[in-house]
Amino acid sequence: MTSAGSRSAVYAALTAATFFWGVSFAVARFALRSVTPLQMLAGQSLAAALAQIVWTLAGRREASLRLPIKLFGPVAVLGLLGQNLLNGFTFFGLARTTATNAALIYGFSPVMIALLAAWFLRERFGGRGAIGALVGFAGVALIITQGHPGAVRLHGGMVGNLLVFGGALYWSVYSVATRSIARRITANAYTFYILVLGAVAPVSWVWMTEGRFPLAGLKWPVLLAVCFFGVSTGTLSMNFWNWGLAKIEASRVGVFSYFEPVFAAAVAITFLGERPTLATALGATLVFAGVFLNAKSRREAKANQTF
Repeated sequence: MTSAGSRSAVYAALTAATFFWGVSFAVARFALRSVTPLQMLAGQSLAAALAQIVWTLAGRREASLRLPIKLFGPVAVLGLLGQNLLNGFTFFGLARTTATNAALIYGFSPVMIALLAAWFLRERFGGRGAIGALVGFAGVALIITQGHPGAVRLHGGMVGNLLVFGGALYWSVYSVATRSIARRITANAYTFYILVLGAVAPVSWVWMTEGRFPLAGLKWPVLLAVCFFGVSTGTLSMNFWNWGLAKIEASRVGVFSYFEPVFAAAVAITFLGERPTLATALGATLVFAGVFLNAKSRREAKANQTF
């Protein structure tokens, strides 16, 4: 059993994780006004890797990094490609769209993960979940097309929205495909190799193509934004989230993910001056409705399994 005090600490950690993930859309959007998506990818991945190494050493968690020999290959590939593809889609998309749109599109990820899990892992989905998926997809389509599906053109904000949707879809596939690996190693090992190996390719690319250290030459506000993204969304959020999963039920942990687009929109509107369009507002309503219906369907399915 989790005591009231430790439960409060878990809730605080989970809230902090979703806050960091939500705020990161606005932070990245700010930084991308001064750096390219590839420079952003290299800088934040380097910051995340260094922070994770410090986190591991400070907590004396080195022993948890041991891997079964047969997992060396899959973990190496996962580390080198996983976060880089996800953040690559996100950064290239954010360079062309708003932080609010990006966060709302990513907010639909839990439903896409549930769909893929039902299809490939034979997890229960249910009729209400299917309705929620359709409603949520309608909301995402409304955000992407901004209410003009007949006038879709692959340029500007449309390209950005589609890239972000590609990132959300990739994240959903990634989450389902990597479950077997994540369950066979410690949470710290999983986070360590994802973040540390993930820095190798983008840092090397910037060094070889630009002949400089990824974080060198940036103005202080941009440097802080890039480092904040890497440390907060990588090291802190991932470790806080994994700790929460180890302390309370996954279904209760999942509820906190609903706060992410709310935090993102609040920060983007306040500090970046973004003003959501009517299409974005209506799309957000449909996305939240879809996620709610899907979550309710999954809770009912789990309740039925207990009888």
